[in-house]
Amino acid sequence: MDERAEYRKQVSEMGKKEFTFLKMQEYGFWPSNLPTPYERQDNETQEDFENRKKLIDELKKLSEQISDACNERHQIEIKISSLKKEYQNTWDYEKIRSVVAQEIMKESIRTRAERKEERERQKRLKTEAWNKRKAENILFIGKGYSNLLYKKETDIQKLEQNNLPIIETDKDIAKVLNIDYKTLRYLAYHRDVITFDNYYRFDIPKKSGGTRHIAAPKTQLKMAQKQILEQILQKIDVSETAHGFIKTKSVITGAKVHNTSPDLLINIDLENFFPTITFERVRGMYQYLGYSGYVSSILAMICTYCERMAVDLKDETKYIKTSDRILPQGSPASPMITNIICKRMDKRIDGLCKKLGFTYTRYADDMSFSYKGDLKNVAIGSFLNSLYKIIKAEGFNINEEKTHILRKNNRQYITGIVINNTDIGVSRKWIKILRASIYNAKKLKSSGEAVPKDNINEISGKIAWLKSVNKNRYQKIINQGTELLKDLN
Repeated sequence: MDERAEYRKQVSEMGKKEFTFLKMQEYGFWPSNLPTPYERQDNETQEDFENRKKLIDELKKLSEQISDACNERHQIEIKISSLKKEYQNTWDYEKIRSVVAQEIMKESIRTRAERKEERERQKRLKTEAWNKRKAENILFIGKGYSNLLYKKETDIQKLEQNNLPIIETDKDIAKVLNIDYKTLRYLAYHRDVITFDNYYRFDIPKKSGGTRHIAAPKTQLKMAQKQILEQILQKIDVSETAHGFIKTKSVITGAKVHNTSPDLLINIDLENFFPTITFERVRGMYQYLGYSGYVSSILAMICTYCERMAVDLKDETKYIKTSDRILPQGSPASPMITNIICKRMDKRIDGLCKKLGFTYTRYADDMSFSYKGDLKNVAIGSFLNSLYKIIKAEGFNINEEKTHILRKNNRQYITGIVINNTDIGVSRKWIKILRASIYNAKKLKSSGEAVPKDNINEISGKIAWLKSVNKNRYQKIINQGTELLKDLN
């Protein structure tokens, strides 16, 4: 590259004035130890320097505008000069003015047309680029749920420490969930009104009365949620006090943690447990694990749903949103999500209980607290008040109607397991019903009638349950039921 070309390159990169001062310093016309007008002066504060730079930039813009105006004037003068030569023999100012006006108008029309065409071209390019980005990336997942999609920072070190899959893009999510990209886009998009519902919705009766609303995902969504459970959620440690939905634990392990026949047993139920866990809380959980706001938002969309109402419109059923997105009770991923979100609450409550001599376990929304010792040392009201404060601070509410304080003279139970005796067991009423079922089945068989399949399944299930709760204690009735089932088969 020759010297002129190098100079042109530097002028283009630095600006003409900055380049001039640089050369003045090189050739000794400007002292090398003295800053140029484009650098901070020795007696100048940073704020004054920034303000002066802004003024210099504004001056530069004005200079460029003036230069453009001068160039335009020069072009007009050239045009007038050429017209003078053309009409020097018949100098007619009105005719010259008319011709100049027409030429200027033509130039103006041409310039506006070029600018319009350029604007439209830029708009087309921008639209094409946006459509390409939309086709290749998830940029919107629904109104009110897309505000963290711009956060792409992933804490890889934290993910590696927890042995979690490294997921940085939506393509990574599709790969981990073992679904195609088109399906991911569909499952991760919230619509207020839909024609196809991804959930089966139904109510089941509660043992304590009332109904429990279940939203069970349909096949495609269920498989994605199951992958999230297996690939991510099951790898996270939860509190030792949690016994629900964990492979090595159950209602039986939760009951066995407590002393049998405690002097005091308190059972507390969390109100609207699953609906209390919102989209924002699920997204925050994934962010806490180390995933970006972008990835966490998409995972949270797949793991949450909203209540809907079916409405018939023009011979077509529409499902209208009636709630914000919450955790569905029926998803394979939901139980473990609750355990992870409750981990800090469990730790705080367990710390309080150990300090006061209580034993604490939780199975989903059922919390149990037992105390063995002199009740004179226990301030029950103060203890409950401290529990309520912790639970409230962690974003949950207590169903006060289902708070039970049970002493030794009461039937003490934890998630259906009776702990009054030296060994855990089931209620006498439950055993009485099973005996009646076995007796009725034997009576039908001896009379030559067929025992209904539902009755056989009920007896079989209850016998299996007794074996898991306390096989030795209920050996007699277990043997009776087992012999009956053999005869029926």
